[in-house]
Amino acid sequence: RGYVANPFAYMARAAVLASSSIHEGLANVLREALACGCPVVATDCPSGSAEALGHGALGRLVPVGDAAALAAALEEALLNPLSREERARRVALVANDAGARRYLEVMLAREAAPNP
Repeated sequence: RGYVANPFAYMARAAVLASSSIHEGLANVLREALACGCPVVATDCPSGSAEALGHGALGRLVPVGDAAALAAALEEALLNPLSREERARRVALVANDAGARRYLEVMLAREAAPNP
């Protein structure tokens, strides 16, 4: 669909977010998805993903380049969705992170600001 002003609305309704990065920096999209209650499956690439997902506690990590493992993790996430309680627990863990909270505040304020 291209650019959307508020990707969080999509993340909040998504069954799962998949990230197949070879390298990752800060992994903000993973944190954003978690903050929206979206389950995450990501590659365990150098830097970022493992930290954002609590080394697997908040989302599934699979080896980089292992398409079969990525597919299996996505299938598992779709066939056995997280309970509402587990999604809320993960949101609370991410929301307690002051840096993530501030980032979301800035992004949401930017989205609400009029476009030049």
